[in-house]
Amino acid sequence: MGFTSRLLAAVALLDMVTPRMQAALFFRRGAGGPRGSNIALRRRVHVNTLITEPGTAEVEWSHLYSLTTTNYAMPSTIKYTPEGRHILWGRTEFSAAFDSIDNSETAGERSTQFSDRLTFAANSVLFDGEKLDIAVQPLVTFFLRDESGARIGATAIARYDAGRNSTGVTASWSAATVSSPTNPAGTFDLGFGFGRRLMPSGFLGHFTPHVNAVWEKSTGVERMVSVFEGVEYQITEKVALDFSGQHFSLIGGTPDHQIVIGLTVNLGKLR
Repeated sequence: MGFTSRLLAAVALLDMVTPRMQAALFFRRGAGGPRGSNIALRRRVHVNTLITEPGTAEVEWSHLYSLTTTNYAMPSTIKYTPEGRHILWGRTEFSAAFDSIDNSETAGERSTQFSDRLTFAANSVLFDGEKLDIAVQPLVTFFLRDESGARIGATAIARYDAGRNSTGVTASWSAATVSSPTNPAGTFDLGFGFGRRLMPSGFLGHFTPHVNAVWEKSTGVERMVSVFEGVEYQITEKVALDFSGQHFSLIGGTPDHQIVIGLTVNLGKLR
């Protein structure tokens, strides 16, 4: 089966497995770029490997719902790690993230559109130790409407595994090429996450509860602290479901409580 056929099969599987919802999580516009890619990063920092297995591709697709705004989105991420022996060809995962659907309310009317931005990232593993892994992820976000220019930045990632426990720390910075009230000139955030697989094996061994906290400060905006919690269910070696709650701006800004149901499918080796 070719790459296109694998991709179409994965999308069909996602549509069958992921519950159909009338509304889902809203990507908060402005500082930090699209939240969908951040969701994936937070989860995998302390649950999955830092990059997709070399030579394979993965698709992530989520249903996201904001209990606060009733906005809905279907963030999607396509990832691929080339097979090789070099850092850029064998230890770097290339990805593209966007909203398949974005449904929001403006001036009393709801509208459904494709993503207002595309984010491209390259996640490179700099150190692959027995317990400690370190990676860096440069990224760029291009705006398709509402904003001008782009956001350019990078994230540093450190992860430490001990038994069934996994701890991750991230530090991110991004800047706008054209700043605006909803696209700050600069944004810096620090994140911490912890996950623990319930059992070494058996049915409970497929479940990994995880919690995260992120401190964020943008130019001209009050600092914010957000908290996230959830559980990942590894259905098979190549398919995983994640159920999460997100609480943006619990400290600073206007709180936004959200629900996320995400599915990750590894498409295997590309032929």
